[in-house]
Amino acid sequence: MEKTVAILCGLQGSGKSTFYQNFLADTYVRVNLDTLKTRHRERELIEACFSEGRSFAVDNTNPTKEDRKRYLLPAKEQGYRVVGYYLESKLKICIERNALREGKARVPDTAIAATSCKLEIPSYEEGFDELYYVKNDGKTMTVLPWR
Repeated sequence: MEKTVAILCGLQGSGKSTFYQNFLADTYVRVNLDTLKTRHRERELIEACFSEGRSFAVDNTNPTKEDRKRYLLPAKEQGYRVVGYYLESKLKICIERNALREGKARVPDTAIAATSCKLEIPSYEEGFDELYYVKNDGKTMTVLPWR
C-alpha cells in the first residue's frame, strides 16, 4: 500500500472524527491533538509513522494553510502522498451537533465561531495530491471529488 497522509479539515462538529472512524480507521493511524494533548506527543507519533512507513490521518480542525503545512511539508519530504478531506463546515449545523456532545467532547460555541472566522478552504496549490469534499447530512457522509 502506498504511504499516505490524510489531512482532515473542518470546524469542530463537522464530523472529522466520525469520518475517520467510518472511512480511515482500518488503514490509517489516527493523529489527534485532543487525544495526544501536546504537539510534542503529536510529533513523536508522526515521526514513528514515518520511520515505520505507516499511513496516518491528522484528525484536527486544520483550518488554515499554515496549520496544514505543518503536516503536508514533512509528509512530502518523506515521500508520502497527501490527501485532503474538507468536511462541510456550516457554522450553525456544527454548533447544533456540538450541543449534542457531553463533557470534554463539547467545545464552547465561541471556539467553533473563532475557527470558522479563520477557516481557509484547502487547495491543490498547498501541495495536496488529492482533495475531496465530504458532505455530511448527519446520517450519511458522501465523499465527493474536489471542484
